[in-house]
Amino acid sequence: MLPEILKVAEEYGLTFNPRSHGKKETLCKCCFCAEDSKAGKGHKFYLSLNTHDQLFKCWFCGVSGGVLDFETKLSGIPYADIRIKYFGVREKPLHPAERLNARQLRTIGWAEYKRKNRAAFKKNREAVLRDWNRYEHEELVKHFAMFIVIAHIENQAERQNELLRYVMQSCQETQIYLMFNRVLAEYVKYDMHRADWAIEGAEIGRAAWRASLSTCDFEMNEVVVNVAFLYHMWKMAKKRKVETNKESLKTKNKVSLAN
Repeated sequence: MLPEILKVAEEYGLTFNPRSHGKKETLCKCCFCAEDSKAGKGHKFYLSLNTHDQLFKCWFCGVSGGVLDFETKLSGIPYADIRIKYFGVREKPLHPAERLNARQLRTIGWAEYKRKNRAAFKKNREAVLRDWNRYEHEELVKHFAMFIVIAHIENQAERQNELLRYVMQSCQETQIYLMFNRVLAEYVKYDMHRADWAIEGAEIGRAAWRASLSTCDFEMNEVVVNVAFLYHMWKMAKKRKVETNKESLKTKNKVSLAN
């Protein structure tokens, strides 16, 4: 909330017209040009204070502005310091790309870019964020798929624990905050309530489970390979679907224009 301009004027000892003091338009001697303080002008008050909108204006020299500008001119204190006096320090929220640490940026290939050219990095923050979101999504899909396979293993506690330890370690290496916790949180949900990456991961995980089941091989390396292969196939199928939709849209537009 803005300070009251009348109180600011009183604090700095301005001379008021007693008949207007406290009204919507309070008149006082202008301390900026001092024209109304000259001999023979004792009855003049050129500085007008708008006590409703917290504005000021001198009808002689034309100086005007808001209450923060007013106190800045009266005190000689920088505007930024006056603003802090009333509103405190306002830190501009960091762009999400700026919150990524060096290891996270290194994972998606942006660490050196930021280190060598900070200004260019700032201009490309949206691209950095897109790369991170894409990486995060893909890693969540793959790790959820592996977790689905592990959850289906029965009567092989030692192998299941081995795979579980691998997934936990792999989650830590991705540099994605609380990734394993996120995987667990999605696993206990019904399919319809899961995040997109969990739905995609479950589909791949079930296919990887069937592949491992067909060979009766649940070795860690085999499970990881199955998931990686099926994830690659899923990604390619998704890409083809996007391209097909684009071509279909182009065809529809051409037909529409032709008609």
